[in-house]
Amino acid sequence: MITQSEQKKDQQFKSCSHELADQKNKLKKSFEYLDKFKAELKETKNQLFEDRTTLNNAFKQLNQMTRERKRIKKEIKAVKNSLLGNINGFAKIISNLITTRVEKNRGHGERVAHIANFVATRLEFDEKKLEDLKKAAMLHEAGLLFVPENILQKSEEMLSDYEKDFFIQYPVKGADLLAHCSGFENCAKIIRSLNENSDGTGTPQGLKRRHIPLLSRVLAGADVFDTLADEIDTSSLEFFLAQLEKFSGARLDPNIVALLEKYAVLHMGSDAYKVRGVGVHQLESGMTLGTALFTNTGTKLFSVNTLLTEEAIDKIKKYNREYPVNEIVYIRA
Repeated sequence: MITQSEQKKDQQFKSCSHELADQKNKLKKSFEYLDKFKAELKETKNQLFEDRTTLNNAFKQLNQMTRERKRIKKEIKAVKNSLLGNINGFAKIISNLITTRVEKNRGHGERVAHIANFVATRLEFDEKKLEDLKKAAMLHEAGLLFVPENILQKSEEMLSDYEKDFFIQYPVKGADLLAHCSGFENCAKIIRSLNENSDGTGTPQGLKRRHIPLLSRVLAGADVFDTLADEIDTSSLEFFLAQLEKFSGARLDPNIVALLEKYAVLHMGSDAYKVRGVGVHQLESGMTLGTALFTNTGTKLFSVNTLLTEEAIDKIKKYNREYPVNEIVYIRA
């Protein structure tokens, strides 16, 4: 017969056996989880190794592409420099041909470029437009290379109407030549409209005022200015400015003429003809205009050497409220 003490021990043994079995199961599951984790870790490690290999290959390709890009950029730069050299060389050749063939125009292109740059800078053109305008100024007479030598040597009075057409059409001829040359497309567009007149009577399209490309208007102004300076006595700046004003509104854009007059007084002035700049509200009766005064719309208010009266100043201020005049008014010093 089993005693109570033995029963108790038997129960304790069974309890321990169950607990031990549970611990074994838990331990077994832990090992299973550990094995699974190790397998996942190994797989992750293998994946990371593959990713690292892929990344290294990508870095190698990137470095190779970078080197290739540098090489291509270097080649492109060399090609650009070569092209620029060819462009400048071609421009120099044409410029020399013009200078050699048209003896009276020696230095004309350089002077026109300088005048045009002055005007264009005050119109706040960007560097690209300034460069295109400089090329156009240097090459605007390229079309004269197509004019027969015997016609070039004649004075204007001796030319027939047929022969005069050669000179009227030379900008178009020059533009057609340059338009086929890489790097001179914009230059050709500027030159093509050189003989368009502000009043619409020019060639080749009879364009008027704002319909004429602005760069062409600037070039035309610079060309007329230098030609006029070569034809008349510039020792009297008053006379020169008066003659220049005759082109305003007809041959030239009045706004361009206003800037050309400023160029004249700043670059051709002398001790006998000095000017100073003042604002509209600083004008006083008794002052004399050093250049003609235009509104920004091109309306001419007063000619050069106009003696200002109170009435004239009131007119200027009135216009300035509605149609602003130039910020700086040049007064004889």
